[in-house]
Amino acid sequence: MSIIERAANLAARKSTKSIVELAAGQLSGTAEQADAVATEIAPQPAQQETPSSTGNRLQSQRQITIDFDRLRARGFALPRDHSAAAEEFRLIKRPLLSVALSNTLSDIANRNVLMVTSAAPNEGKTFVATNLAFSIASEHNTYVLLIDADVAKPSIPDIFGFEAELGMLDAVADPKVDISDVLVRTNIENLSILPSGRARPGMTELMASPRMAHFVSEVSRRYSDRVIIFDSPPVLSRTEPSVLAKLVGQVVLVVEAERTTRTAIEEALTLIGRDRIGGVVLNKAPRMIGHEGFGQGYGYGYYDS
Repeated sequence: MSIIERAANLAARKSTKSIVELAAGQLSGTAEQADAVATEIAPQPAQQETPSSTGNRLQSQRQITIDFDRLRARGFALPRDHSAAAEEFRLIKRPLLSVALSNTLSDIANRNVLMVTSAAPNEGKTFVATNLAFSIASEHNTYVLLIDADVAKPSIPDIFGFEAELGMLDAVADPKVDISDVLVRTNIENLSILPSGRARPGMTELMASPRMAHFVSEVSRRYSDRVIIFDSPPVLSRTEPSVLAKLVGQVVLVVEAERTTRTAIEEALTLIGRDRIGGVVLNKAPRMIGHEGFGQGYGYGYYDS
């Protein structure tokens, strides 16, 4: 039984164990290749964003062309891919979308906004955030905005192969910079990117300011037809994630198999707030691929805390 299957069974039984106990218990598990494959939307040329009627346009909207072969070679699961990883991310997104796109959960502020983080660096949180964006973008009539919120170590531009210009920090710091002015469109119709923006003194305080809270609410409201994904810094390395976690609808915590300790998970959950957790992704779990050897897998747990 795969990690995902075990997680689904646990969720169905409404386990009373803590999320830490459940996540830690999965660290040595394996993820088996899933058989079911969903039919996805083919990547299409991006449509023009509607220009904002407010503020000065400081730069024309930019469009990049994603090199699909380059990203597949780096292990990313793109729309229409039939890999085991692509199927696992289809399962990962389902409980998140049930909240993000709900018409009844009006009590959850900014419910269409997700934050992906990890306890420590190099656990794969940007990899998970990007794959999650690809998977959600393949949904019918669902748009995704992927925001690079790791302001100290932005990596989204490197993944997608473009030079970052203005971005999130510029829109938060300067009211003349409209959000729509700094979006980067892609050749996947349903996917746009917002780079982190230009580094500046006091950017940590800026991320914790009322301006950031207003920015998150504005993005959620203006792009209510989209799922917004913040790629956040690691929780135990920076102070921004604990602040950002209080502004989003759900937090996805990435846990590296056989490396992340129970203590690190406990500390991360304390800083984030257990009630903010939408799920736990077990990353880099060894799995069998046919009879050729071991690969890397992703397990997902959607647990009651």
